[in-house]
Amino acid sequence: MKMKKFVLSVLLMSLIAVMGGCGKRNIDLEAIHRNQGNLLEITHVGQGEMTEEEYNASIYTMTVTYAGAAINPNPVNQIGVTMSDEDFITVYEFCVDAYEKGTFNDYEEDACDGSTYSFTYYDENGDAHLLYSGYINENKELKNIISIVGSYSLD
Repeated sequence: MKMKKFVLSVLLMSLIAVMGGCGKRNIDLEAIHRNQGNLLEITHVGQGEMTEEEYNASIYTMTVTYAGAAINPNPVNQIGVTMSDEDFITVYEFCVDAYEKGTFNDYEEDACDGSTYSFTYYDENGDAHLLYSGYINENKELKNIISIVGSYSLD
């Protein structure tokens, strides 16, 4: 009887350990930072009634590099601002998960003005993958990524 309890206890602890790790990606931040180039580009385009000049002025791109820098349009600083490890990991996991799971493949919003955004993920080989392009008015996850990257603006 004691052996059965012992075996059940070991199985239960193993199950709890496995479940506790579910959904968590083992991240080697140093290895990720050794990659070259961009991790994510977010392009903003204004929509609605505007002149050609206004339209052209509404287009800008925010970038996150594998080195951990967030670069927002700014004539003063083209190098970027170093992101916190937590924010970088959030962006990295967003990119990898959205690509692997096809999270936004069928997502769309019906709107006709405001702003559209394109999220392009660059894998570790430098290959570009469009994660999503369109309006983000109703998507908390996409808005959160923009908020994180945008918080590193120097203006």
